[in-house]
Amino acid sequence: MNKPVVGIDLGTTYSEIAYVGEDGRPHYIPSPDGKFATPSAVLIDGSRVVVGEMALNEWIINQDHVVRWIKRSIGDADYRFQGRSPVEISAEILKSLRRDAEVFFGQPVEDAVITCPAYFAAIEIENTRNAGELAGLKVREIVKEPTAAAVYYGVDNMRDGEKIMVCDLGGGTYDATILALEKGVFTPLASMGDRQLGGHDWTMELVNMMAEAFQARCGVDPRNDLVASQQLYEACERAKRDLKTLTEVAVPCHCRGRTEQITVTREEFETRTEWKIQALVMWCERAMAKAQPPLTWADVDRILLVGGSSRLRRMALALEEHSGKKPVQTAEPDLMVAYGAAILAYGKVRPRKPATGLVEAPRTVLMEVSYKRIAARNLGTRVIVFETAGPRKINSVIIPHGTETPVERSRDYEVSSRGQACFDVPVLEYESDDEFDVVNNYRFQCPLNAQRGDPVRVTFKYDISGIVTVEAVDVKSGRLLVGDRQPYKEPEITAAPAQFRPRWVVFAVDTSYSMEGVKMQNAKQAVIDNARVLLTLGGERCKVGIVSFASSARVVCQPTSDLGAVERAARSLTPSGSTAMDDGVLTALDLVLKAPPETDREVVMVTDGMPDDDRRSRTLSAAQDCGAKSVTLCTLGVGKDDVDLTFLTQMTPHALRIDKPEEMTEAITTLLAQSAAARGRLTDT
Repeated sequence: MNKPVVGIDLGTTYSEIAYVGEDGRPHYIPSPDGKFATPSAVLIDGSRVVVGEMALNEWIINQDHVVRWIKRSIGDADYRFQGRSPVEISAEILKSLRRDAEVFFGQPVEDAVITCPAYFAAIEIENTRNAGELAGLKVREIVKEPTAAAVYYGVDNMRDGEKIMVCDLGGGTYDATILALEKGVFTPLASMGDRQLGGHDWTMELVNMMAEAFQARCGVDPRNDLVASQQLYEACERAKRDLKTLTEVAVPCHCRGRTEQITVTREEFETRTEWKIQALVMWCERAMAKAQPPLTWADVDRILLVGGSSRLRRMALALEEHSGKKPVQTAEPDLMVAYGAAILAYGKVRPRKPATGLVEAPRTVLMEVSYKRIAARNLGTRVIVFETAGPRKINSVIIPHGTETPVERSRDYEVSSRGQACFDVPVLEYESDDEFDVVNNYRFQCPLNAQRGDPVRVTFKYDISGIVTVEAVDVKSGRLLVGDRQPYKEPEITAAPAQFRPRWVVFAVDTSYSMEGVKMQNAKQAVIDNARVLLTLGGERCKVGIVSFASSARVVCQPTSDLGAVERAARSLTPSGSTAMDDGVLTALDLVLKAPPETDREVVMVTDGMPDDDRRSRTLSAAQDCGAKSVTLCTLGVGKDDVDLTFLTQMTPHALRIDKPEEMTEAITTLLAQSAAARGRLTDT
């Protein structure tokens, strides 16, 4: 027999392990008692460790020694249970699954793909891998759970060009992920989710309902009695499942010699938990809004329910009410993730349906299965930006969400102060500047005799599983800086006006015929609005210029601190000709290079089209000239149909595409903020 390779769904409440058999199809490996799943419960009593049903049976009455839902704490560096970390406890669950597989195969099992929620942070993914390695497994990859489920379902059911929304409600986490199938490759488009929302929360809501009713009748709260609490939880788990098909159930509740049969109706339970159901829908809609371009329910071809808790009757109904589409409920929602992981671990599968969709080939052969990996959230660091209005801390994006991985990206920053010994590079994952997770913090030694403003190049590396590592290099010497991981503390900043540097910004505006009308009017106003902010805050230390480009480029306004001159020049812009983007960038570059030393130089290009094929290479070369001469280039594309965002991001990482012309002012403001972030200073430790 070939060396076995397995897929593992390391779940919050239950875990499953699967493999691809000789028939080319995935199958689960049974637990010692013949079940398809092993409870993710661990009993720890000194050196004695028990995983599964035996631990589950004691989890409340022996709660000092039994831990459940450890997956929710996998990213918590401070959590300990009986002296063991979440990584060590998770490793015990994986060891148990590995032993079951070795008994099943009759030989050692080492190679595995392990799954995790789509919305896990980088440190949670890394700790999941560490748990696998601690369990003696060679972890080929950490795969996102919705992706694994979509692969298993999609190879038999999806057609090229379709998009699927995977709603994965497990025992302790929820993910909403959109994937597209293009040319036989699954590509995640966007993910959102809640790492603290799962089926356990519905069970606890039912427990609270029953306990409140019992207390009202008997004057005793069964939640305060260990034996009664465990019995009630188990009864509520059964009742939750029964309410999928029954309109009411009677839940037995025993405590201190009193027994009550408390009836709960489906309507009461669903009313009590409706806010949780609406939260599931909200995450779906946020995922669609996050996709580029944003999607609506009309763009989604299928909604797939995954995870044992997706059997909740109200979940399917609410999704159908909002989407107008009936969600797909398979017979095996608990196993879809493990089956998909097994397929991805093996790399092949034999489809079981006639050749009408994904693969036009005989179903007697195995087909290769592949998918793209993407960054689920923005990845960046925390820097101090010194602006005329004062210093502030912002998040600097290095790898935007949606970027295909594995990938590595670099960005140059500056040393904060003369003689600085060390600097921190916190690794952030976030949706907005207001809400972010510090998933790691790297502390590097500064170059010897570092001066304020010395450049340091920071490189983020995102591996195939989504695990992040960071390197820092002294740009002057090319030497790799020594660093290690340290706890992160949000810095306090002070600054004197002498720290502020002047800023020159030249706007390169597309004035081709396609910009005529509302686009041109909004472009003029966007330039004026942003110039007003720059010059009001910067005064004489800041200058703004304007270049227009159509069939050729021309200078409309030399860099100036005179806002009136900028406004008059912007309002004079008139559409004509085609799109000589390369000339526009180079003409703007020539203007901004007139700035004196120690000036921040930026070119902001606004366009609604793309250069002709023969000018594309020249445009990319012009963009490279900006970088070579330490000029930050920002590009804004207006209109999703005619603007190639991929091309814009090849020019510069500071690229945005918007659908509506009225969004130009805000978009340019965002690009200028990103540009400032790229010149941020590394925090002094």
